[in-house]
Amino acid sequence: MKKVLKILKILFIIFIIIEIMIAIGSVVVGPTIGRGKPEKDIFWMLVCFFVANVCIYEYLIKIIVLFYKGLILYPLTYFKVFIIIFFTILFFKLRKKFNNKIAFKYSIIPMIIMFILDISFLRVVPDYSSKTHEKTVTLIGYKKYQQGYCLEEDRILPKDELYKRVVIDDFTKLLVCQDNLYKMIYNSITSHKYEIHKDINLDNYKDYLRKNVYSKEYVNYKELEPVDYTKYLVVKNNTAGFTKPIILLGWGASVSITVYTDIAFEFKDNTYRTYSFYLIDKFDEREDKEKEYKYRLRVFNHQLLSYEADIKEKRSYIRKFDNCGYSNFDPEKEAIEIYNGI
Repeated sequence: MKKVLKILKILFIIFIIIEIMIAIGSVVVGPTIGRGKPEKDIFWMLVCFFVANVCIYEYLIKIIVLFYKGLILYPLTYFKVFIIIFFTILFFKLRKKFNNKIAFKYSIIPMIIMFILDISFLRVVPDYSSKTHEKTVTLIGYKKYQQGYCLEEDRILPKDELYKRVVIDDFTKLLVCQDNLYKMIYNSITSHKYEIHKDINLDNYKDYLRKNVYSKEYVNYKELEPVDYTKYLVVKNNTAGFTKPIILLGWGASVSITVYTDIAFEFKDNTYRTYSFYLIDKFDEREDKEKEYKYRLRVFNHQLLSYEADIKEKRSYIRKFDNCGYSNFDPEKEAIEIYNGI
């Protein structure tokens, strides 16, 4: 209790010193702005005093928040820093009572031993389910991860199960990304969903969409049905896709349509690519209808060619996944990047 009171006393003294310095600065700066008029001098002194307080404590709060986040997200790094500080202080304290050799023996040498043990027995492996995207494990755990083990379940996942987990994790995060993006663009809450259309299949989806270029909607949205896409998910060798086109729909000032087909994901080692066919459904009735149809057809053909070229030339986002099937896809960060690029 006494130590707590001492700490509070020190903090209070620091607070008083800061406030006195701010007050002195305000007294010096205020009259300069007020130009010698008493009422203006007092006004600007108060303004300077309050502005300085806001700025100083705002940055102080940010520093405290960053420190707290760092402590939560990177505990091992903070632990190492703590070891260095602790043993350094211990060394200088021992120097006052003993000679340098004894101080070194009982402070620096134990610190070096702890770092050697840390380097020898602790490792970091990917864990994309955590905020830091990594996990500290023992040397045994590290070797098991290198063999392909999902440490969370202590087993090596079959490729089909692993890839399906990656798809589900990616698709789950994609909904969050799209919802955040639409909130930033249109300032409205939108709930994206995966849907299917009873008349659209892998054989006719191109013709169906091309034909609907000449109507106001690429797809009759009333006929779309929410779907459990995992029922249509199939993994073949190093690719994953769907036995029926899966449509991700977004509503805003215009309608966005993202179509996933039989080749939607491609895997290599611990990375993967995603492929989709993207359209913006926006029909401007003020324009000449024939002109609008031709424009929509031109856009459709361009998007279709780009989609097929992406698959052929392997052009797409490259993301990583860990041995448990978690993706490093960060939906919040991705939404911000897309928004800034618009």
